[in-house]
Amino acid sequence: MIVSITHELDLDGLGSQAIIKRYFNNNNSEIILHYAHYSNFVEKINEILGGKTLPDKLIISDIGFNDEFKKLFTLFKQYKEKSHKILWFDHHLVDEDNIEELEKILDLYLNDPNRCSAEIIKDYYLPDDSIAKKIAQYSRDIDFHMKKHSIASDLQSIIAYHRGYKADKTKKKIVDLMSNGIFENKWYNNKLIKIKKWESTQSNFALEHVKLLEIKDFGEIVISFGKIGGGKLSSLLKDSYPNAKVFIGIDSRFNEITLHSNYINCRELAKYFNGGGHKTRAGFRYENIFLKENQIDQAFIQEINQNIIKYRI
Repeated sequence: MIVSITHELDLDGLGSQAIIKRYFNNNNSEIILHYAHYSNFVEKINEILGGKTLPDKLIISDIGFNDEFKKLFTLFKQYKEKSHKILWFDHHLVDEDNIEELEKILDLYLNDPNRCSAEIIKDYYLPDDSIAKKIAQYSRDIDFHMKKHSIASDLQSIIAYHRGYKADKTKKKIVDLMSNGIFENKWYNNKLIKIKKWESTQSNFALEHVKLLEIKDFGEIVISFGKIGGGKLSSLLKDSYPNAKVFIGIDSRFNEITLHSNYINCRELAKYFNGGGHKTRAGFRYENIFLKENQIDQAFIQEINQNIIKYRI
């Protein structure tokens, strides 16, 4: 039995899993699909490797790494001692000491910040497969903000909307469709009608609740929130305030923050808050960020104010 666990919030995560599923289905291997994000990854891995029936192979994709994940090193070692295999494919920035430890513990750890995870997995499992190439192309379009393919944007909207274990059935359907080369059909279109309306409502709400911070000798920071993914919000803010230096989107459903900037090291700032990600895009969780409805806690604003210059590029 093979278990795949991937980032549940974006096309690169589900695209990675779709390529993995396509490969193992072609080889008549049983594969079980799981989903996580950085704030529940440790819990999910404990569930998978703490059960009575262990998978023969665990494949992790597009999940990034933060210091909390070090808790899993002992469990990974115990799992490997039972002759099971762990493979991890990623493209997030990871500290060298953690990379060295992962390379020692795991059977395979591939991390390349210049490719998205789906590209890395395509090159490893199905380098010449036309459908795997298409999945990787769409995944890169979203992860590197290329905005060349409307299909990729639509898939991202559908995936981002279906967060949480209650939507796992839908995520598995998306993975199955993509693994078979289906990126557009009536089912997708029906989902999009509802989702686009939801996105429009939440985008308008976010723009109505924008907070602007002017940092001396640096520039403007734009912050807003809504019941929508922080990545979507930070992109919206960037489009709406193109002269600002930092864009901060807060998903008020989960108190999760996404940073987007070419002027600070977003990953290093996210690490300050126990998060992680990429140099120009990163995320973290901030508990109790809303002490009152629709009012960002001033303590968070002050922390951003006091620390952002430290991570200036």
